[in-house]
Amino acid sequence: MIKSTLKNTNAITIEQMQMGSSRPAPVKADVTINEFKIDNKYRHEAQVHLEKILKPYEHVLDTEWKDLKDDGINTEWIQVPNDGWEKREIRKTILFLHGGGYYLCSKESHRGITSSLAKKADTRVLAINYRLAPQNQFPAALQDALAAYLYLLNPPKDAGFEPLNPKNIIISGASAGGGLSLALGLTIRDAGLPSCAGIVGWSPYVDLTQSLPSLSDEKCADYVPIAKFGNITTNFAESQVSKEFKEKAAALAAKITDQNLGPKIWHESFDRPDGRLQWYVPNEGLAIPYVSPMLAESLGDLPPLLLTTGDDDRERDEAIYLAHRSAEPAKYKGPSYNTGKSPFQTPTNTTLEIYEEMPHVFQNMEHACTTKSYERTAEFISRVTNSLNEPLPPSSYNCISVKGEFGPLKEHHKKILEWEKIGIVPSTT
Repeated sequence: MIKSTLKNTNAITIEQMQMGSSRPAPVKADVTINEFKIDNKYRHEAQVHLEKILKPYEHVLDTEWKDLKDDGINTEWIQVPNDGWEKREIRKTILFLHGGGYYLCSKESHRGITSSLAKKADTRVLAINYRLAPQNQFPAALQDALAAYLYLLNPPKDAGFEPLNPKNIIISGASAGGGLSLALGLTIRDAGLPSCAGIVGWSPYVDLTQSLPSLSDEKCADYVPIAKFGNITTNFAESQVSKEFKEKAAALAAKITDQNLGPKIWHESFDRPDGRLQWYVPNEGLAIPYVSPMLAESLGDLPPLLLTTGDDDRERDEAIYLAHRSAEPAKYKGPSYNTGKSPFQTPTNTTLEIYEEMPHVFQNMEHACTTKSYERTAEFISRVTNSLNEPLPPSSYNCISVKGEFGPLKEHHKKILEWEKIGIVPSTT
């Protein structure tokens, strides 16, 4: 059903797709949802940090993200009633970022996941509706995610909880939300903000150049369609939103080309005369590390990572390559055109888990692998928020069978580590 929906979009508009993908999912029993809004003052605070770290890239970005058109971020707490969370020494909290390619879905559509996490990991979960493309361009989603993190660190007096120790916070997300979680981790690191306890990425979408082979692998039995490397706007019927998007995209492209306001920060493969490859960001911004974390100069000095993917996940290779780059930053390099020297070279403690036969974000399904993944996620959260500061297990790369048995990576997983076209948009021919 999902595969059919994602393949046959030409008869519907982007607005219709957004509405359909955002329908609320059933909430697990004995879990409550409390909705509210995070005030825009946290977005303004986030903007200050983002303007500093995005300075090298501002000449390829639309500035509209700074013009807030609403009165705050739609947010919700997901929790088990009477869990005694307020009185705990360690108030484990997950900041959850939903998936959807940065242009689909919502916190409501992921309630099956967030309510399961609240129960199985014995935490409270804060989920937000970050602004979606194409109506809102990068870094609007990142600004909202950072604002939510700052809210947890310094809540208003009427929030109902005291400021959280960042070492009690896990940043987590699925698909694009997993990529946004890694982008937020890089933002926190690069802005010098207090680090969270850990980051969990389920099927993380961390390479918007779509440069890795699993995205085009016909053997992947995933519901995510094989990647297309043409104009994203042709995937949907014409609408008011798509018309406005095309106009703004053309104006930004002209500004980048004609005004020559800054250095070229993109690879020649990003130059596509047929238009934009992504709703979220102009082609010239695809390699910005806070857009495509896998392409960052270094993935060292991050909090502990748990990266989970399926063996039939279309975005499997991204998780594999990012895991090796973070755990061994001196060994596994970024794209050939990004030769900057990063000061962040300390290896990141990284756990990679590839589940046999599983598709993209399989945690949405009822399956033995789903049960195992939630168990492993809960164990990871407990380890990284442990007040005893016990040493973590060393970085590891594991395959997990449908029977729950652990094993080493398979040969087709290891091949990606020799891929020479990292961060290069594949040809359409």
